[in-house]
Amino acid sequence: MSPPRMAIIEQTWTFFPGRSYAQEELSEALPRWLDGRTLGLARQLFRRSAVARRNLVVTPEELLSIGRSFAAKNELYRQTVRDACGALSRRIAESTTEEERDSIDLVVTASCTGFQIPAMDATLVAALSLSPNVRRINLTQHGCAGGAAALAIAHEWLAGHPKARALVVCVELCSLTFLPEDRSEENLVSAAIFGDGAAAVVLAGERAERLNAPAPALRLRDTFREIFACTEHFMGFEVRDEGLKIKLSRDVVPFAERGLPDVFARALGQFRVEGPHRISFGAVHPGGRRVLEALEDHARLPKTVTKTSWDTLSRHGNMSSVTVLVALDQLLHELRPEPGALGLVTAFGPGFCAEIGLLETTSGR
Repeated sequence: MSPPRMAIIEQTWTFFPGRSYAQEELSEALPRWLDGRTLGLARQLFRRSAVARRNLVVTPEELLSIGRSFAAKNELYRQTVRDACGALSRRIAESTTEEERDSIDLVVTASCTGFQIPAMDATLVAALSLSPNVRRINLTQHGCAGGAAALAIAHEWLAGHPKARALVVCVELCSLTFLPEDRSEENLVSAAIFGDGAAAVVLAGERAERLNAPAPALRLRDTFREIFACTEHFMGFEVRDEGLKIKLSRDVVPFAERGLPDVFARALGQFRVEGPHRISFGAVHPGGRRVLEALEDHARLPKTVTKTSWDTLSRHGNMSSVTVLVALDQLLHELRPEPGALGLVTAFGPGFCAEIGLLETTSGR
């Protein structure tokens, strides 16, 4: 059996809209929203979140304003997504050649925090002057797994089109899903960790021309995914007149502690990797502090694998599908292991599902 084709991760870019807020500054606004026991619980969640800062496109005062309609929030979503795509496109154009952009044969976008037709891919195609024949795939309901799922789709496409390139872009404005009318515990958790961000990745097939592109340092070798039975209630959104209401079940962490070791064992088995001890680095979606702890304590992922995840959670919070790409960006800029070292790119999302990719370093750096 011939070995699976790989995809080169050539470049990454990030953009953080709005303003960066310290967690302490956001915590100071809580008494204007909550009181009594609920206020105490929220303060505790903010302190224990492992989030130090995060970007928001709306101010705390605007967040706490009652009566904002879904339509008004979604219009801000549409405008900000366009601006974020414009900012990413300028950065991509500055660091790629026209020939490289002409070879982009696939655009995969992901966003679950608002709704628009056409999707952001239309903006990206125009801003980057991509081919009018480019294939476009938009993921709207993968939630936090969207970034890793988009990378997997790009990898599989490039396996069949090894001379081409693929562009993956995620934009999430989680602050626009916050409902001050909702004082449930799951919304308190959401308020403590979610932030706004955008990121992009260009991947190349194994035989893509590399005129002025940097020497590759990282490639995506294989991918694995699994959806778990009877877990649809774990996470998602309810659509209400005032916006998207977050759904986060308490069952997620116990499931992660109990089920993820076997999930990683199945993934590593498919990858023909002996065990977690062979994995030395990673870009793992930081769903929250307790999920990362479960991955370390129960799935036995080394702390070197979760380092970029803790850093991303601290600096930017949980940005849904964007988060794993931001961790990947840090990984690509800081990675220094020997060629042939193995890593993971991993995220979990609604369904409940896991997306796991096997990374390998090359001789590029």
